[in-house]
Amino acid sequence: MPQFGTGIIPSGATGAELAAVTRRAFVPKVVVQIYRSTATLSAFIAQAEGITGGVSPVTVPVQGSKMVVTSTTDYSGSFTAPQVLNGLQNAEFNLKAMVTPIPYYVMEGLVQVDAAVIPIMEARMNDAGNSITDYLSTNLWTPSASNLDIWSIPDVVSASNPARGNFGGIDRTTNTFWQGHTATVTSVTGSTAWTRDNVLACIASAAKAGSGEMPTFGVVGLGAWAKLATDITPKEDYVITPTSAFSQAEDGAQAVFTALSVAGVPIYADLYSPDTTLTLFNIQYIGFKIHSDAAFAIAGPESLLPNFQLGYIMVLVCLLEFTCSKPAAQSQFTGFTGAFSL
Repeated sequence: MPQFGTGIIPSGATGAELAAVTRRAFVPKVVVQIYRSTATLSAFIAQAEGITGGVSPVTVPVQGSKMVVTSTTDYSGSFTAPQVLNGLQNAEFNLKAMVTPIPYYVMEGLVQVDAAVIPIMEARMNDAGNSITDYLSTNLWTPSASNLDIWSIPDVVSASNPARGNFGGIDRTTNTFWQGHTATVTSVTGSTAWTRDNVLACIASAAKAGSGEMPTFGVVGLGAWAKLATDITPKEDYVITPTSAFSQAEDGAQAVFTALSVAGVPIYADLYSPDTTLTLFNIQYIGFKIHSDAAFAIAGPESLLPNFQLGYIMVLVCLLEFTCSKPAAQSQFTGFTGAFSL
């Protein structure tokens, strides 16, 4: 609605008359207000692997126990007869389907032919992409009881079976090697503060649980990230070389970092991560698998005439699953306190 009686626009009959004969000065873009960006989803999508169809299209052979036995021998060279030990089984994952229908009605197109400020179809197409990524971001951090949803990060790092069934089809109760690594920061360090020492201890705990492999990166909430930064930024130093510029970087000296490095592990901030939790990932074993023919693909447009309607419909389709072939290398530590209330 026009804003009458504000600024230079008069109120009353004069303002109504002016509005009746004057175009509005539109900003030729739609500013989206309802979605949030997520660094974690972006990282996993960026390194997603394409796959094709099939029953259990993601099948990963995993070894959970010994297949041979090592022993000592003496001068005679004799040893115990070998045994056939069964150590292999399959972790299996099915793709999950996400669809975003996009309508387009003939009348709205005719109305906008030569009068569009923002083509409504372009706005809907843009919103479809935002909608499906927001859906994935939410489900990535929130466990679901539905077999139609992707596995979540809490499902992967949990030490118990998810509510909807065994993760990857392997029972974590009888196969303890398939358990994720979860702990409270208090049980690791005896403290709950967001400090480098506490995060370092959690990284060491994650490496121990992951058979000595270091995490690739960690994720915390924005308030936690800002608090952790206060334990790092006071140690920054600036070196000025005589007769040269203050900084060799083209944009000048850079204050603080986009990631907080602790023991060589970058710690990033994510809007969906709780401020009480540190999640550490080993990217070698975790990520998205996306169907190569349905990687955010558009199906259609198809006419709505069979429904006795002038219009078309398209569908944004994505088939993917969040998989992990070594849950023990993924860790989550809860119970941190002191995060900033941003």
